[in-house]
Amino acid sequence: MITVGVDLASQSNDTALAVVEWGEGHSKVLNVVVGADDEMILDEGAKADIVGIASPFGWPEPFFELLSQNRVGRVDEPRRAATVSGRDEIMYRTTERRVRDWLGLKLMPSTSNMLGSTVLRCVGLQTRLDEAGITVTRGEGGRVIEVYSPASLMAWGLHEPSYKSKSAVRVRILEQIGRRLNCLFGDYRTLCVESDDALDALVGAMTARAVGLGFWRQPVDEEERERASAEGWICVPAGTVETLLGTQPSELDERL
Repeated sequence: MITVGVDLASQSNDTALAVVEWGEGHSKVLNVVVGADDEMILDEGAKADIVGIASPFGWPEPFFELLSQNRVGRVDEPRRAATVSGRDEIMYRTTERRVRDWLGLKLMPSTSNMLGSTVLRCVGLQTRLDEAGITVTRGEGGRVIEVYSPASLMAWGLHEPSYKSKSAVRVRILEQIGRRLNCLFGDYRTLCVESDDALDALVGAMTARAVGLGFWRQPVDEEERERASAEGWICVPAGTVETLLGTQPSELDERL
């Protein structure tokens, strides 16, 4: 299995991409790049079994409803936006609230102005992937999935809050990945130490592997599946990181 992880940013210069090959009992990093444009993502995605993209795939449905109501000049529940709980439902996607419940992580919502340009790029990229025959099925796994590296690291017990800012912490995380996944980094280990974006892309490729084997937290009911299909769904791994070395196919593999 070949998996690709993409740490998407609004600009290509800040976008990282990693490619990992998975064999029985071992893994190998084939490529890590910081400065990946859409063409590179499409090219590597076409050769991969699963692509994990670190960016919100959409916006909350209640947010759209509020905008539509405001456009015609009348909001159905005017007091809702004045309360903390009401704003939480409007601003945060269902998947963002679930990750917060599961792991205690508070994510930046896709409605944030700081993520706006990245989400717009991601929306366009999803369409281009689909046009290239790489189907995007939000909330169902498949060949293109939404990931969030801090959530994956926390789920595997590898997360340290300062890993984004301290290279020494990234060294420790990479040491565990190398040992527990029998992972060959080649010349790409240095880049993953120097760049937190590169490490996030690598973790995205690892998360894609977890989804390919069926080890991830899926929407729990029809309501969540409907929301996920519109808003996107962060694929959080289940089980230990060593499960990535397994070869058991999941039902998803039949669609890959």
